[in-house]
Amino acid sequence: MNYWFRLLSAFFVLLFVATSAYAVPKKITLIYEVKRDGKLFANVTETFNQDGKSYSIQSVAKGIGIYALLGERKLISRGEVTKAGLQPSHFESLQSKKASKALINDFDWKNHVLNMQIKGEPEQQPLEAGTQDLLSVMYQFMFVPPKGAMVKVPVTIGKKLRTHEYQVKTKPTLLNTRAGSFKVIELANADNPEEKKIYLAVDQRYIPVKIVLSEDDATIEQIVTKVKFE
Repeated sequence: MNYWFRLLSAFFVLLFVATSAYAVPKKITLIYEVKRDGKLFANVTETFNQDGKSYSIQSVAKGIGIYALLGERKLISRGEVTKAGLQPSHFESLQSKKASKALINDFDWKNHVLNMQIKGEPEQQPLEAGTQDLLSVMYQFMFVPPKGAMVKVPVTIGKKLRTHEYQVKTKPTLLNTRAGSFKVIELANADNPEEKKIYLAVDQRYIPVKIVLSEDDATIEQIVTKVKFE
């Protein structure tokens, strides 16, 4: 009797995981404005696409005013949707049109190796289970929401791989934006909470609606202005 109960329980857990993955919209478009010390700095457009068991994400940042001279910054992530969420297979960080400045990562999950092209130079690092890239990590929470008071996830930013640790404030607060009001939870850098904070909309599939960074004696705030589900 206990055997069949455990078997049925396992079946329904797997069914829930499989169903929840496909419950995520096939396409999500998020548009953000980015401010540096309160002054408009750039606009960012991100698009998440899911096609069966495959996903792709693209993020394009365009500077405003004199910052437009810096050109576009484009991030690209592609991979598979698994029962554990997103599993990247390819990541690119393009800071300009010059290929020599590109950061390219290919994930060799079979051999547990992260193959990196850093400004034309090849490097390798051991690939840990659950590793995300700089872009996929933001959308992984749609499939695996934060649990408990701490979240740890290995992340590649294109030129290095390290474990990111976040303190989680699980009690939702209200965030008002030009895209509407969201109930959000806050993830803050565990070592230095003021260095990075991520706000996820718990009432909108845990999409990232606000990110705050402190770097180079400046505060950079990226906040959503438009959300579109398809």
